[in-house]
Amino acid sequence: MLYYLKNVIDNILRRGIYVRVAAALLIIVLSAPLAGCAAGESGDGRMKVAADIVPLADFCEQVGGSLVEVETLVPPGASPHSYELTTGQMRFLEEADVLVMVGLDLAPWTDEVFSAVAAQDAITVLAGEAVPAEELIAAGDDGHEHEQEAHGHEHGIYDPHVWLDPVLAMDIVKAIGEALAEADPDNSAAYRDNAARYIQDLTELDTSIAQQVASFEAREFVAFHSSWTYFARRYGLDQVGVIEELPGKEPSAGEIAELLDTIEARGVKVVFAEPQFSPRAAEAIAEESEGEVVVKVLDPLGDPDDPGTDTYMEMMRVNVETMQEALK
Repeated sequence: MLYYLKNVIDNILRRGIYVRVAAALLIIVLSAPLAGCAAGESGDGRMKVAADIVPLADFCEQVGGSLVEVETLVPPGASPHSYELTTGQMRFLEEADVLVMVGLDLAPWTDEVFSAVAAQDAITVLAGEAVPAEELIAAGDDGHEHEQEAHGHEHGIYDPHVWLDPVLAMDIVKAIGEALAEADPDNSAAYRDNAARYIQDLTELDTSIAQQVASFEAREFVAFHSSWTYFARRYGLDQVGVIEELPGKEPSAGEIAELLDTIEARGVKVVFAEPQFSPRAAEAIAEESEGEVVVKVLDPLGDPDDPGTDTYMEMMRVNVETMQEALK
């Protein structure tokens, strides 16, 4: 077929037709599924799974093992709030059997993803729907119980960072196991067994973190934005403020002044920045505090190319070590 295509293109070029037409024909043919490969199946027979962020991709790999090919949509160092999908990623999504997304308005491009796969039978897992509804925290809340700000659905908008609570991560992993089992019934036992094993690992991680956090002398911190609200609620820490209330909305001078007042009144000693965002605002707050506040970096997403944060387990352990150093 490629030989035939080459002859067609040669004829087109000899007739003086614009070169991009020939190139487009070549791309179309080369990108078409090869005969014998089922839709949604890798060339080596693995099931295709797409996940929006690195931690959820790691969950999929832990549960799917060698049976799945996992595509992470948001690369390390990028923010899921503002990332734009590539053409190659959209093509993978159109072939995927299972989609695993955070939901809860974490990424505005999620609607584009669902639109692209609307015509296929892909199974979708939304982390925000996998965790119990009563565990969701209203966006802008601090994670504590309030008379009017409990975790009811009347708010309509929730903090999306549910994966940073290892206990809620167990619910997400279980949902992923069931989704993979549904998409690939022949291997359903393997997926459910892997999910159960990994949930046990998460249980041990939760116990370890709880013991480590119990030794912290200080409990209060300021975060770049609300990434750590679920974590703070789970382990008894107190997120007293955030630098950015909304992703990409830098704080005004008045907001920084108000945050500085809170920091001084509460005796906060650390501001946690994130590698996905500029640290300028956090550093400005530290400078204004005249040395009373330090800036430390917590990574809520991790990096598969960094041995220290290449898995969810390692990422969480490194983050807790950073917290311990700052809150000792």
